[in-house]
Amino acid sequence: MRRHRLLLAFLSCFLLLLSAGCWDLKDIEKLSFVRGVGIDEEENQEVKLTYQNLVPKMGGTQEGDSPGYVNVVSKGKNVLEAVSNVALKDPPIYSDHLKIFLFGKGQAEHHDIQGTLNHFIRDDEVRRSSYFLVSRDDAAKVINQKLKSQQKVPVEHIFETSKNRSFNGKILPPTRIGRASDYFQMGVSFLVQSVDVINGELIYDGGGIIHGKTRKLIGFIPAKDVQSLNWVMDRISGGVVPATYKGYPITYEIKKAKTKVEPHLKDGKVSFHIHVQTKGKLSEDQYPPENSYDEQYIKRYERIFSHKIKERIQKSVQHLQKEVGVDPILLNQQFRMKYPDYWDQHGDEWDRLFQEADFDYDIKVSILNFGAEGATKSFKW
Repeated sequence: MRRHRLLLAFLSCFLLLLSAGCWDLKDIEKLSFVRGVGIDEEENQEVKLTYQNLVPKMGGTQEGDSPGYVNVVSKGKNVLEAVSNVALKDPPIYSDHLKIFLFGKGQAEHHDIQGTLNHFIRDDEVRRSSYFLVSRDDAAKVINQKLKSQQKVPVEHIFETSKNRSFNGKILPPTRIGRASDYFQMGVSFLVQSVDVINGELIYDGGGIIHGKTRKLIGFIPAKDVQSLNWVMDRISGGVVPATYKGYPITYEIKKAKTKVEPHLKDGKVSFHIHVQTKGKLSEDQYPPENSYDEQYIKRYERIFSHKIKERIQKSVQHLQKEVGVDPILLNQQFRMKYPDYWDQHGDEWDRLFQEADFDYDIKVSILNFGAEGATKSFKW
């Protein structure tokens, strides 16, 4: 009898669970699947959100030349009001597949970025892995840019371009909103990828500098400086270094690279030794009497490329020290780990310490491959 009652109780609970059904079921035809959002400053301190939503293909009825997306604009006195106002004219936003947050220059320069992102970071639908980017113009201009291929979604194109780092060292590793939130909590300045419309195309266009204390955009660096600073941050995974020899173009193609940063402290003076090792390919040599089989010839090119890389890194770091005045390349983290006691006492002075720091560089380039002109050696450290 007792077993019968237990079985009856189990079946009752099971049926109760089944009766609940899909409590969180959403009608796909009534959802706006947002893939990216542009955030811009409006008059009277309002915020404008430009959502780029995918248009679901229902039973193959979508037109073949349809762009596959629709842009929805909403405004409000703050982010939450702007998000809520979408429901006044369009289906509510479904953010589970949101990939990028693109800040326009005005919004990022004049408003606390952490405060703007706060609503999205708190939203359990938004993934902390979504990318954070900035633009030198309004974000809406970038989001609204029509691509040559009508089948391409602009925000998808922006997202996918970040994967080209192994081909071009002028691309920053993606900054995810979760990591940006961590930097803000620590008061750490950092770099974030910039994307703009240039000659009618969406282009990765250098980087934006985010101040850790004000949590605002304070300037931009060109794409060539992105590659130089990627060397310092040990974030190079590919790309090329062009140079000249006796007026003729030569190009080094990066295959492997690693950087070691050594912070030093002596009598209150901070210094850094940057050691870069890279191995790669002589992918272009237009010097007429070239001889890639000559070891001394290759050694000469290695010195040329080493000097070129060092020169670029020096200029980029000096620009940060003397003109920008903050450290967005995370050298503070290296210093803090080595000198924790000094950091506890003087960490708040880091901007000044960085501006006054000395740097020396040791760049070693090894050309192990020169294409069809010779045999390939293995790329091993």
